[in-house]
Amino acid sequence: MAGLLRASEEGLKIIDMVRRNLGWNKADELWCQAALTSKATLKRFWTQQPIRRETFIHICKAVGVKNWQDIVAREIQEPELLLAAIADIPQDNQTDRTFPLPENLPPVRNWVQRTKEIEILKTLIDPAPPLTNESPTLAPPLTKGGLGGVPTAISIVGLPGTGKTTLASQLIRQLHTEKTPFTSAAWQSLQSATSKAPPCDRTIDSLLLVLSNGDITTATNAQNDCGKKTENLLKILREKPCLIVFDPADTLLKTREAKAAGYFAEDCAEYAWLFKQLLETEHQSKIIFTSRETLAELPPTVTREIQLNGLDRDSAISLLQSFNLTANPEELAEMGDRYSGHPKALQLVAALIRDDTEFQGNVGNFLHQRDWLLIRDIESAIDKILARLSDSEQTCLSRISVYQTSEYPLSFAGISAQMPEVSKYELKENIILALKRRQLLYCDRHLKSYHLHPLVREKGEYLLNQNPEHFRTAHSQAYNYYISIPLKPESEWQSIEDIQPLIRAHYHASQAQDLDAGNRIISEVCEYLRQWNCAELGCGNLQLPLLKEVKNIIPNS
Repeated sequence: MAGLLRASEEGLKIIDMVRRNLGWNKADELWCQAALTSKATLKRFWTQQPIRRETFIHICKAVGVKNWQDIVAREIQEPELLLAAIADIPQDNQTDRTFPLPENLPPVRNWVQRTKEIEILKTLIDPAPPLTNESPTLAPPLTKGGLGGVPTAISIVGLPGTGKTTLASQLIRQLHTEKTPFTSAAWQSLQSATSKAPPCDRTIDSLLLVLSNGDITTATNAQNDCGKKTENLLKILREKPCLIVFDPADTLLKTREAKAAGYFAEDCAEYAWLFKQLLETEHQSKIIFTSRETLAELPPTVTREIQLNGLDRDSAISLLQSFNLTANPEELAEMGDRYSGHPKALQLVAALIRDDTEFQGNVGNFLHQRDWLLIRDIESAIDKILARLSDSEQTCLSRISVYQTSEYPLSFAGISAQMPEVSKYELKENIILALKRRQLLYCDRHLKSYHLHPLVREKGEYLLNQNPEHFRTAHSQAYNYYISIPLKPESEWQSIEDIQPLIRAHYHASQAQDLDAGNRIISEVCEYLRQWNCAELGCGNLQLPLLKEVKNIIPNS
């Protein structure tokens, strides 16, 4: 009975204030999910009825109140304890917890229902996944690696701010309430105040302490070297099913070298050896990594990679709505689309709109005043990514940022046109591969084309604009690429889509200030543009700088 707590009057005032800041009601579904509890238990919390200590703490921490002791009422009468104990017994539809939550498990805030990703993860880590019609179709779009079976390790990769840590934390919280095979879970942070990973020896000590339930301490393990400690760790993983999360693993990787992207740094060799032992030794446990970059040295036969992208439109809208902004559905959808559903970027921009007196919480004002994406906090995160790149990667990224891939697919030939100083082998096998491993360049296997995330592309454009000569050169090279693309026979031209390479060439010639080349292109097709009413209709999806040129060239437009 001593494990029951209830809220005080003053404590409820604190909770009420912070939950209002989050935009949650007193029994919000997001709150229930973050606290791993039910609406009925939340209602008992608000009516100052005693509830389980663990649940009470989760309710407080879910809204960001770490000092939950400040919320507690100090005395509970014995009859209340008995009634509360009965009321707090899980119902038939509430499964028992199978393992304690790690003490250092990161909080989950603004959870946005990544249901598909959670289900993929559960399918991949379950040694005996249920046979359903959905399971086989979940993994292919997002995962790669492995041999089709259940892997030993899963690597969650994506740009900073996409929610990798939050996803892994929410997974553990959900597994904690379900009948899973795991009896222990450990969350191992690989980051420190210096942004470097702690010594591998200390990491193993931490895992042994948690997974042995405190039986193997640093003191009892002091005489053992790294190899012996790893043997002890593997023994535990064989004896009972454990779940280990390493977050974030990119602190262990090399930087500033294209051909080494995704490989462990020399001073992290012990970690590389530890992971090899954990993944290649047979046991009944599972390992999850989060990383900004692909972990290229993990054994591919037992590892599956999940690429975490932005939120879908509905989830992005839900996230923005949690900030209590003034906006109609169309404005919220436009905001989500502009940032490709990037969760952290949307949160930062939403907070700016809410708190800055210039916008006063109005999304429409923000959208009308800004035709760029990067605010300072977002740009700082992008800068940290670019600092990890080699000079050749930065050069390639900034040059290909001139391509508007939403208008026309970017092929390898287009990238190659921007990097004439390197061989195609060097470009494909080192530079492009490095940018893909760093989650900066994406490849659409269906369109057989590449594209940059809008935030990365905008930063690349900014860097290119710092040097006018480089800017003109990149656009000139893009012009030469587009005019080299074969077109349909002129007799088969039906719409502006049939001459898109010429339209794109004109755009880049204009940007390179080669107006003669641009005008020559348009003069060749101006009759068709008049027939297709492109000037009046806005030339379909063409950009405004080009529209002005088109209208100037086409008579009576």
